Amino acid sequence: MVVKNRLSTDARVKKEMTVLAEDGWAVTIIAMPEPGAPEEEFRKGIRILRPPVFSQKKEQLRAHVIRSSEDSRNSLAASIIRSLRKNRLRRFTADLGRDVPWERRLKKAAFDTDASVYHANDLDTLEICGSVSAARNAKLVYDSHELWLESSRYLTATNFFNRIRLSRIEKKYAPEADAVIAVTPMRGEIMQKMYPSIRELEIIENAPEKLKDLPPKGKLRSITGASPDSLIALYQGVICPERGLEELLRAAQLVKNPALRFVIIGMDAWNGTLQRTASEMGLDQKVFFLPPVPSEELPEITVDADMGFILFRNTCLNHYYSLPNKLYEYMMAGVPIIASCFPELQRVIEGVGSGLTVDPDSAESIAGAVENLANDPSARHRMAASGRAAALDMYNWEPQSLKLKNLYRRLREQ
Repeated sequence: MVVKNRLSTDARVKKEMTVLAEDGWAVTIIAMPEPGAPEEEFRKGIRILRPPVFSQKKEQLRAHVIRSSEDSRNSLAASIIRSLRKNRLRRFTADLGRDVPWERRLKKAAFDTDASVYHANDLDTLEICGSVSAARNAKLVYDSHELWLESSRYLTATNFFNRIRLSRIEKKYAPEADAVIAVTPMRGEIMQKMYPSIRELEIIENAPEKLKDLPPKGKLRSITGASPDSLIALYQGVICPERGLEELLRAAQLVKNPALRFVIIGMDAWNGTLQRTASEMGLDQKVFFLPPVPSEELPEITVDADMGFILFRNTCLNHYYSLPNKLYEYMMAGVPIIASCFPELQRVIEGVGSGLTVDPDSAESIAGAVENLANDPSARHRMAASGRAAALDMYNWEPQSLKLKNLYRRLREQ
């Protein structure tokens, strides 16, 4: 399995590799390096490889540049570095200088593994797994976590040459793959229309492990200094544009309930932009930012929330048909949800009565939902109970893991 994420925070990949190992497969996962983690280790019989992205000297220089660009004093040097980091030409050349050598190292690690199945997690690893599986005469699984060619990162954040390259890669390897995995039914339907000759398509949703006993509450309140009487409104996930987070800050301004505290936890892919915006809006005592935690520790955080947000904006089909991890994690933790009024999210949330849906482009709509839940404890308790019951009954990893096992057993028999 190859993934260009940090394994510690990628709950889906960790669950998949564990299921396959338990089902008798010898699993090697090739992932992104992360601080404190070795380049190679074995964990519960699973081999984990982390080929370095940069040389040690380049990594040190990069860390220094990032620290300088995030200088909270808003110095001239920090402003210049931020501008340079956003420059498209500089980003294009920097991406080439990073991605080409790293992909070579990933491909070499994959080839040296000599596997019988190569499992590409998302489009950015498909060429690696596709080319190596062809060279090794092995099976290929394309696990499409996103509708990548219909995503904002592809449509707006990817340069012209990379868009052409990625489009060609998916058009070549998706129909050739022995199996394609999608994460929602509607995304699966779109992929089937894009590539009618897909051999086998399986829907494996981003559901969490079943937690029969939830961890005790109090950790998130302790971290943020909130009192037991406070109400915590939580966003967990990547901090980046188009997740509705700017609208969430505006909603936090509009909400007048003094008991509410807003907490945003996750990897910051926005280089401190949201934190600076919150400070400029005078929200330092109302909105709190926390760094990401390993997925295994996340339930201890989530369970303490009184409501959770999923506020994707309708900027691409990938967002419109999204069913992210956090949806089912909120439900499993018994947290009422405030989510964008998109088809897949509405189907689940309104189907089980686990929350409210809103217009993600309207701070007033978001604020209204927050106030409604904050002022109605019985509604919060009802939604929490309904969501948790549905998560324990069907929206959990057990049925998804069975589909993954059966898919791989069919591959083994071919």
